[in-house]
Amino acid sequence: MKTIIINAKTSEKRVAVVMENKVMELSIQQPKHKEIVGNLYKGRVIDVLPGMQAAFVDIGLGKNGYIGREQLATYQLASQSEKEKNISHFVRQGEEIIVQVIKEGTERKGPKLTGLIEFPSSSLVYLPFGNYVAVSRKMKEEEERTKWRNFGQTQLRNSEGLIIRTACENQDESLILKELDFQRGRYTAIVENQKSLKPPSLLFDANKLVDKILLEHRLEDIKEIIIDDSSEFRQIKEQLGEEKVSHYRGKENIFSYYGIEREIEKALKHVVWLDNGAYLLIEQTEALTIIDVNTGKFKGKENLRDTVFKTNIAAAKEIAHQLMLRNISGIVLIDFIDMKQNEERQKVIQALRTVAMKDRNRVTVHGFTSLGILELTRKMTTQDIGTILQTNCPTCEGTGRIDSAETVAFKLERELWEQQGMDYEAVWIEATEEVINVFQGDYQEHKKRLEEVLLFRIYLTVKASSSPEYTIRHMGSNDEIKDRLKNRI
Repeated sequence: MKTIIINAKTSEKRVAVVMENKVMELSIQQPKHKEIVGNLYKGRVIDVLPGMQAAFVDIGLGKNGYIGREQLATYQLASQSEKEKNISHFVRQGEEIIVQVIKEGTERKGPKLTGLIEFPSSSLVYLPFGNYVAVSRKMKEEEERTKWRNFGQTQLRNSEGLIIRTACENQDESLILKELDFQRGRYTAIVENQKSLKPPSLLFDANKLVDKILLEHRLEDIKEIIIDDSSEFRQIKEQLGEEKVSHYRGKENIFSYYGIEREIEKALKHVVWLDNGAYLLIEQTEALTIIDVNTGKFKGKENLRDTVFKTNIAAAKEIAHQLMLRNISGIVLIDFIDMKQNEERQKVIQALRTVAMKDRNRVTVHGFTSLGILELTRKMTTQDIGTILQTNCPTCEGTGRIDSAETVAFKLERELWEQQGMDYEAVWIEATEEVINVFQGDYQEHKKRLEEVLLFRIYLTVKASSSPEYTIRHMGSNDEIKDRLKNRI
């Protein structure tokens, strides 16, 4: 069972999924790095490339999105003979088009798009242009699978499609029909609304915090949701009932109280220590991730072969966990300690797969290469934790990582929240200019909001530093701090 801990009352929204007293997933949303997978946009086709059978679409995010011919609704709904034609037959430069983001962009690439729109919900996935019905293979009884396949074929109209999820098993058809009608109505409203909008425009935000959590995690798998924001708490309570939702009211930041902050710090380090004294070295590049396994302090009690095997088994389990925790995706190469026996290699693969079964993103293990390197891939949907929380260091020209101005500013905000209701009238903070800019917000609205809620004045002065940072210089009365600021050199 999962415990979901949500830090939602600050500008940076954070979610941790805990299972068996271990943090399995971390999700972080900063205003600058808001997730866009699942969002619908009205875009404009900027360029059509027949040689690549692809097009680039402006959806208003700076970098144009990429869409392949097979992802166009006009292509999927075409006859078999028409599908032999070039992409220019299905989309034109300058054309307005509704698209959905299926993969986040990177620093150099725009997001990947599709015209085959999906609206997922707890029991089904509605596909306006799917033109097929699919039933989850996890449904055990063939009779149940046939029932839901017939349901979909009966209810769908024109080119619609439907994916029946496992949650439909033994459910009343009328409830699922309501869910289908809701998603169908949502899409119809979006299509109608987009007529009055000029491209590029956001038509649907699929990443609202509470909606996203309830969609990604099955209700029966959730033991408890603990959240620190009162309005979000009320919204979840209305949907789930009081028995599964708790409102955290402590002054200490909720992630600090439950020990999640320490897990975030660990997830940003290159070295991961295993319980037996061995360790992993994780190096991420833009193209792939390389993980090196080392025995470290672990010497074993029997012989070298036994030491190597036990280290690799422990490493395999931790690697699968780290992929989830850090949200590492793409190509992953793992250099386990050399094993001569194929039987041992297969046991190591099985240990990794067993933990990876808990991963909501698809993990595909491709096996060992001739050099003894294990290859695997993990499906990418959103950016990894390091990309969100850190930025390239100007001092080392990108070879290292430091906390970004956003991360430092939000850390300052959380520290101030812990002082809510203090006896002092004011606080004086020195910070680098970029941290102050993020902390204050446009027209200082964030700072003003905090002062109103926290009931003390916040004085900010600029300090010189090559990296984003802050220092709380003094807490006291308004007069004391004004005098200090007047007399400081």
